[in-house]
Amino acid sequence: MNAIQVKKEFPAPLAQVFDLLSKHVTYNVAFAPIQVERIQDSTDPERPDGLGSVRSLGFGPIKPLKEKITLLEPNSRIEYKIIKNPLVKHHLGIIEFKALGEDKTLVTYTIELQARAPFVSKLILAQLKAGIKLGFAKLAKSV
Repeated sequence: MNAIQVKKEFPAPLAQVFDLLSKHVTYNVAFAPIQVERIQDSTDPERPDGLGSVRSLGFGPIKPLKEKITLLEPNSRIEYKIIKNPLVKHHLGIIEFKALGEDKTLVTYTIELQARAPFVSKLILAQLKAGIKLGFAKLAKSV
């Protein structure tokens, strides 16, 4: 299994960073020009982007990637997986949160990926890692 991991310190309290990264709309800023849209609400009306929610990713009206939130532990961990994608055999995203102080939070983002075509996983992961680093740098400046 191929995987990447990105760690980033955010100059903000744990609850604030978790709240930011648990909202699908945040990723429009982090990963622009890729657009993210919630297409299915979670069963929790207090947290529509929570457990069971589905987001689509892409450009304009074409958003072929769909991710489903499979685990949400407030102020601790978010997990999601890509669903209904014929090119991806396995994709698991894990975002972990750890308070390093009152106004400092460490975010660890891990992605496991296995594409159906050989040798493609490492190329995709390299692009994802670069995008996540850039996106997290933008978000860390915004808090």
